[in-house]
Formats: sequence, C-alpha cells, structure tokens
Amino acid sequence: MQQGFTFEADDKPLSDILFETRRKYRIPRYQRPYAWGLEEITEFWEDLITNQAPYFLGSFIFNNEKEKENGYVDIIDGQQRLLTITILMAAIRDVAKNIDAKEDAGLFQRQDIAIEDWEGRSSFRIKAAESLDEYFIRYIQSNEEDISSSTTNSDEEARVKSNYEYLKEKILAETSRFQNKDAQIDTLKQLRKKLRELMVINVEISSEDDAYDIFETTNARGMELSVGDLLKNLIFKNIKPGDDKDFAKDVWKEITRNVEDTNTELKRFIRYYWISTYRFVQEKKLYKDVKKNISNLEWMALLQALWDDSRNYNMLLEGEESNFRELKGHGYKIYESVFAIRLMNVSQCYILLLAVLRNYDRLGFDPYKFFQFIEKFTFQYSVVSKLPGNRLEKLYSNCALEIEKTAKNGPNEKTTKKIQSIFSNLQNELKEIAPSENIFLEYFSEISYKNSTERRQLIKYILGKINAHYQKTDEYLINFRTVNIEHILPQSPAKGWDLSKKDIKDYVNKLGNLTLLSQVLNSKAQNSIVSEKIMELRGSKLDITIDLVAKLENLNEKWEEKDIVERQQEMARLAFKKVWML
Repeated sequence: MQQGFTFEADDKPLSDILFETRRKYRIPRYQRPYAWGLEEITEFWEDLITNQAPYFLGSFIFNNEKEKENGYVDIIDGQQRLLTITILMAAIRDVAKNIDAKEDAGLFQRQDIAIEDWEGRSSFRIKAAESLDEYFIRYIQSNEEDISSSTTNSDEEARVKSNYEYLKEKILAETSRFQNKDAQIDTLKQLRKKLRELMVINVEISSEDDAYDIFETTNARGMELSVGDLLKNLIFKNIKPGDDKDFAKDVWKEITRNVEDTNTELKRFIRYYWISTYRFVQEKKLYKDVKKNISNLEWMALLQALWDDSRNYNMLLEGEESNFRELKGHGYKIYESVFAIRLMNVSQCYILLLAVLRNYDRLGFDPYKFFQFIEKFTFQYSVVSKLPGNRLEKLYSNCALEIEKTAKNGPNEKTTKKIQSIFSNLQNELKEIAPSENIFLEYFSEISYKNSTERRQLIKYILGKINAHYQKTDEYLINFRTVNIEHILPQSPAKGWDLSKKDIKDYVNKLGNLTLLSQVLNSKAQNSIVSEKIMELRGSKLDITIDLVAKLENLNEKWEEKDIVERQQEMARLAFKKVWML
C-alpha cells in the first residue's frame, strides 16, 4: 500500500464481510464495468469446488467514508469477485427452487442476497454500477424473473447472464449426482458454507481521495486495469459530482458508447486522440504521459475534448453519408474515401483523420483530395502490398500534431497555406515509402475472392473503383446492397465447362474471374457456360462488365485460366497507373 494512506487490514472469513452483517456495498462511479469472462469464472469455480479447506480469495478494499451519510460502503478493489459471488448465490437459490426446496431458496434469498429488517422489508447487499444495476436487480438479485429469457443490451449484461448460466450448469451437475432430494439440498448448503468460509484480507479506508489513488495501484483478481479504467478514475477524481448532476460520469458514458459502437477498444481511441493532439507515445506509456502532462485545471477540458473526438471517431468508423454532407465542401467525396478505408480494415490513418475533422472549420480549404490520397495510399500500402503499419503511426501523428498546432491560429490565409504545406510534405513522405510498381503488381495478382462479408465488400470496392475509372467519373460509388459479385467461371461449373472443382480451385476465385452484376442478372447467370452467361452479362449497364463482354467476344466465348490471369494483370497495371495512382 502507498505511504500516506490511513487504513485498517484484517484477515476475515467472507461471512463476516458479506453474509453476517447488515452492511451494504456499492460499486463507485470510477469503477470499470463487470468484466469477468469464461476464464475467470472457470478458475473461480474450480478453486471453490476443489479446495477442501477454506482458501484465500484475496484482498478487498473498501472506503467507508460516506457509510453513515448514504448507508453504503464503496468497493475499491473486489467488485468482480463480489458481483460473481452474488451471481453464484442466485444460481444456488434458483437450483433450490428447481428441486422444489422453496424454503431453502427463500432463506438463501433473504440472508445471502438481500438484507431483511425486523419489519420484513428487504434491500440488497450489493448495489451494482449504474450501467448494470437495473439488469442485476431484475435477473440476479430479485427472486422472480428468469434470466435465461432475458435480453442483454450490453457486453456487461451479457457477461452476467453467461456467468450465471455457467455456474447454474455446474451446480446442477453437482446436485444431479444424487437422486435423493435431501442430498441435493445438502450439496447446495455445502457450497454455501464454502463461500462463507472463504478467507479474505479486509482493508478499510475512510477517504475518497485515497480511494482514487488506491484504485490506480490495485487490480481485481485476474483482470488488469486498462488505460480507459485508469483515465476514467483520474477524471472522476478531479471532476467531482455536483449537487444534482454527475457531469463526468454522464459524459464518460457518452464517450464509451460512441467508441463501443465502432467495435474498437476504448484504449485505442484514447491513444489516437492523445497522439494526434499532444505528443506521440507508445500505449504502455500512455497513461503516465496523460497523468504527467494534464494539470488539475485541465481535466474538464480533456473530458470535453475526448467527448468531441469520440463523436468524430464514431463518424469516421460508423457515420452515414448524410453526416458527411453536413461538412463544408465535398463532404460526400470525403465520405466515399472514409467508407473505402473502413472496408480496408486499416486503423493507423484515423490518427490523422481525427485531427483533420477536429480542425475542419479552421483549415480554410476543402480537404477532400487529401482524403482521397490517404485512401489510395492505404490501398496500395496496406491492402495490396501488406507493408508494416507501425511506421505509419509516427508519420500520421507528426502530421496531426502539426495540424493541431497550426490550426489553433484560426482560419486565415497564413494558416491555410501552412496546413496545405503540411499535407503536401506528408504526401511526399508517403510516396517515398509506397510500394514500387513491381511489388504492387506482384501482390495485386494474388487478390482473390473469399466467402466472408468483409472480403466480399472489399472485392466490390476494388471492382467498383475500376468500374468508375471506365465510366470516366470519380463520383460513382457502387451500391453494395444492389450489386453482386459474379464469377465468370463458376465456383461449381456446370457440365458444359468440362471442369471439376478440383481443376479450378487455384484460379476460380482470382479477381480476374470476377465482375459486378445486379442481383437480378446475377441470379439468372448462375453456373451457365460462357455462351449462355454472356447473354445475361450483355444486360449489364456497368462499364466493367461491358468491357468484359467485349473481351469474351474477342476470345470467341472461351474463358480459361490464362485468360483470367491475363485480365488480372491488366487490372493490376490499370490499378497502379490510373485508379489508385498517387
């Protein structure tokens, strides 16, 4: 424990802390969500079931500063275990109901999950965090609703449900070893007794400020604190709730929701914000760097900036075209490039794009051509040539930091010219590390179709961009909902092809064998031979397919491996010199 803390520590059985006391505990505002998964719940159960003597569960740290004021003790360290123990007791209670031991089930509910006063009124021993409280009360702590039929609305709720079902299944396996009801009830009572006998170190403090500091230096069993957990703790420590509103908690909830909706980790967003705003730092040093460089007076500004940038981050990864059309200039073209980058599943450029969106109104010009350049470079460098992305982080961060520094001077001619120069310098740097033509052509020849949603969309993007080149316009975006990928040589060729799946497995999915068709034409074409399929292909209005029809006619409606390879090589040369030319 850190010096300067005033605390008391005692070895106690869990019963003295949780079950045979009228104390009530709550999860404080700065704590992370319930995070135990299969690995942690399995270890917990195995320890409980295999240890004969009472075993050591670990230390619990509680802050009792406001116990007299609001009736609750705050859990600083131990929330994962205490919530899990409550889930286990709920499963024991429900198994008791299943075997028609209603009196025992009622006893478990009144004594182990709830606290009953002398008038028969009950309250719960544990109050979960706000994000989980309603679900936890309804399906774990109450004795009425069946959790198996519940709908979960967050990862946290899903973990509670999954862990409950795991523990209930394990308990049922233990009780099913006996046919006799009394033996089954005794099994439940033995599990309950084991829980009560678990030994813990009970640490009590009486200072909220100390609680924040202790949280920073302690981890619950099996779960390390993340950058997001630690930063949340620091923000909450420095921005206390008001009389009727907890601004920091409400805003942090919005930040978390905005990032979670992108299916990426909070720590990535926080780092991208930091290295596009303050300085470049590796993830393992991020928290210390934030703590060191943010003064007590700047925590509110940091929280607001994270909130604003979480919306920009969500817009980059999830935003619709309508969101981008609200931007001045060619917002719809920026959307097309952003949408393409999403399909590429490459994240490093978001460091830079965050800075551009953050300062959009101070740039003094429409940056859509810059977005298009980043799209083309990302396709060449990351998607086709698969070159290392770690070197890009520093380049993008440096550029973002320059934009951030320059844009603070506001929109004026000098600022605009400086930012345009920053963009130009980055483009030159990226061109220097871009793949050579030979490398690009070599790797482009390997592009092929795979039956996954992500790969299908990427193939549609590639074919769609080539089609847009044929149409001599840069304003054409394939509608992914109404167009399908068509294999000219089918994956399951009909008899007229005189080929088996084994014969064609090395080349049937190559890009050179693919084109785009409307869903109606695609269903008509099916596995036909070329002479029949070309009749349907002629109905397409997409120039990439019109060009392919001309090629098939020149080949006298033959389509072999050499033709597929040759077409892909042509596509590769067109891609490098025209479509994705830097």
